[in-house]
Amino acid sequence: MTSERAGDVFLVVAPRGATDAAERRFLAAAASWLLGVDPATVHIERSCPHCGGRDHGRPLVAMASGCVAGSRALHVSLGRAGGRVAFALTFLGPVGVDIESVAAVSRGGFDAVAFDAVAFGPTELAALAEFSPSDAAGARARLWTAKEAVLKCTGDGLRVDPRDLAVSLPGRRGLGTPRLDAWRGTRVPVDAIRLRGIDPGPGLVGTVAVLAEGGLAAGGPTVCVVPADDIRHHGNGTA
Repeated sequence: MTSERAGDVFLVVAPRGATDAAERRFLAAAASWLLGVDPATVHIERSCPHCGGRDHGRPLVAMASGCVAGSRALHVSLGRAGGRVAFALTFLGPVGVDIESVAAVSRGGFDAVAFDAVAFGPTELAALAEFSPSDAAGARARLWTAKEAVLKCTGDGLRVDPRDLAVSLPGRRGLGTPRLDAWRGTRVPVDAIRLRGIDPGPGLVGTVAVLAEGGLAAGGPTVCVVPADDIRHHGNGTA
């Protein structure tokens, strides 16, 4: 890893791939770019920490036999919404990224009140009630992406009741950095999970969550956006 690639979390946002396999190839190219190795030596596997299945679960970076890329593990995650896909990569520790359409979460063909009742706890519902209707739509989506990102980061997914997680959105209009305040029943050290809001494009919101094995500065993690074309060029051998 070169010095200019020594940030905390690297984020790539691109158009959705035609297939899941195509998106995994793109994520593998991003991983090889960050590791500084030949794209042909990296591929993405999946592993479910609960059942051991290899057709679902969190994505894992795998190297071709005999290839080594440094001593630190590279952690990756991906999220999809609308026509966009987001990839997060970091050496800090387990990572999760989630993106959502504000319209889909707030009024996309289902009852937002019913959604709120199964997604958010009393403190979050009270906070949402303080927003104007226009601001509440974005805040609702940001809260949800924060919960999804945390659950991807830990590998729990929606096996966990999302109401067990308490997330806040500090700052005016809820546009501050999301914060995981509590998680009922978990053994995960809540203070070690840090969140950062991201901008995946018009009409979308997102969050990155990192379980930092070595700790983070108070403002961390830092998110470094990598242009998708840089990854395409590297994957094609033209970088």
